[in-house]
Amino acid sequence: MKKNYMSMIAIAAVALASCGGGAEQPAQELPNYEIVKLAPVDRTINYQFPATLKGSSEVQVFPQIEGRITDIYYDNGTLIKKGQPLVRIDDTQHRLSMLTAKAAVDAAEAAQATAKLQLESQKSLNAKKIVSDYVLQTAENDYKTACANLSQAKAQLAIAESELAKCTITSPISGTVVGKPYDIGALVGPAMSQPITTVTDQKVISTSITITEETYQQLFTQYGARQTSTGIKSADGKNMSDFYKFKLKMKDGTIYSEEGRLTTVSGALDTNTGTAQVNVDFDNPDLILHAGMSVSIIMPEEAKGVLVLPQTACKRLQDKYLAFKVDDNGNALGAIVDVVPTDDGKEYIVISGLKAGDEVIANGVARITEGQKVK
Repeated sequence: MKKNYMSMIAIAAVALASCGGGAEQPAQELPNYEIVKLAPVDRTINYQFPATLKGSSEVQVFPQIEGRITDIYYDNGTLIKKGQPLVRIDDTQHRLSMLTAKAAVDAAEAAQATAKLQLESQKSLNAKKIVSDYVLQTAENDYKTACANLSQAKAQLAIAESELAKCTITSPISGTVVGKPYDIGALVGPAMSQPITTVTDQKVISTSITITEETYQQLFTQYGARQTSTGIKSADGKNMSDFYKFKLKMKDGTIYSEEGRLTTVSGALDTNTGTAQVNVDFDNPDLILHAGMSVSIIMPEEAKGVLVLPQTACKRLQDKYLAFKVDDNGNALGAIVDVVPTDDGKEYIVISGLKAGDEVIANGVARITEGQKVK
């Protein structure tokens, strides 16, 4: 029985062999990956910086005297001219002080006039030897005293008029009023921490951004930038705006029509962060931009002879990116790369991790494993 069972197994094995069970399996088909070979190209890198806008001139307005507000002549956002009234503080007491000072001036003028008449009379009598020199000298002293009293009264009147004028708070510059924190009846004074309002000249809008040490060095080394009385210039005297064209992107993604110009750069790097402050101005003739707006400042920089990758060639790994290059045997080899996105949202500029001539897998990187055959 055992001999018959073994014979059946042998027959079955022969049958399987005759049906091709022992034939070589066909090679597995390779995935269809797009592979690109890296070569130097020219691109524009647009660095973006968060920023808050402010007027080119911005003045906080504080009262110079204490009192209650009786009149307000502006609304938030009002366009005003230099010297235009903003607020009036109760001037009753100061007006009375001015009237009192004016009356004192009138009295002093009368006393001076009387002393002058007496002096002239004493001079005439002294010339006729009717009064002594002592009497004449006394008259002269009385006149000098009257003149001094008049000068003092006029000074007090000037002070009273000045204090009265302080009751009407005017705009120190032409611009837009920003903020209306106080209402009629509010008690205000010089010691207050919050200004009555802020006036900002928004015909030109300013902002500042923080640049890296690399960009700072490029600015001062490659272009020979230097600060002058008329702005920051290159070594050949050109405005640095000829090299750096700043753009402004608003919250809704709109790009502002006017280009920004570089005005000042901090003279030294921050020792803690290794960064520098750059100030940029934008003309704002139609007052489209407003102080306080949160925007993005775009600083384009021409990158010559850089390597670029399709963004589909990279997989995000926390703060790094993973790309797969193809080795000499056609296998996928992972590479950690530093990249900067370009404006079109389709490419990355390679900062490190790859070199010219590398072949890189351009798509499907999420499905690739290390060492996988791809070519």
